[in-house]
Amino acid sequence: MPWNTIDTESIINSLTPVEQSILQNIQGFATGLQDKIATTILRVRSKIKAGGNPLDGSNPLTVPDSLAEEVIAIARWRFLSDFPGLKSLKTKEREQASKDAEDMLNEISSNKPNRPRTELPLVPDTAASPVNAVGIARRGRRLETGSFDKIGET
Repeated sequence: MPWNTIDTESIINSLTPVEQSILQNIQGFATGLQDKIATTILRVRSKIKAGGNPLDGSNPLTVPDSLAEEVIAIARWRFLSDFPGLKSLKTKEREQASKDAEDMLNEISSNKPNRPRTELPLVPDTAASPVNAVGIARRGRRLETGSFDKIGET
């Protein structure tokens, strides 16, 4: 699966036609929505990178297709939360979808060995990902190949 951008149409299409017409009446809604999408994408990419997964180096605003629904859920919820008058659009299902998406991103960025992985980008970013391994410095002398004279020392 490739990495793609998420645009305002993706969010708008996740709403019903009646809800879309309500949003069309809000002046400058597309600019605010685009800002929410961009900040959500950057946050998702940082979670992907924190989990040791490579990022797409060709465009800093792309996400893996496997996480597109999560990006849409989070951006939609954050955008709708900015408008107190749109309580009818802030359903419990949308709030739960956003929370589930956040949980998925937290799993991706965790240190668990069986954490979910994202698909590889066609053009990987060359910046190093954080490493979840811990290095232990040892001191001392080695008596045998398989043991040390003191625990924690070499």
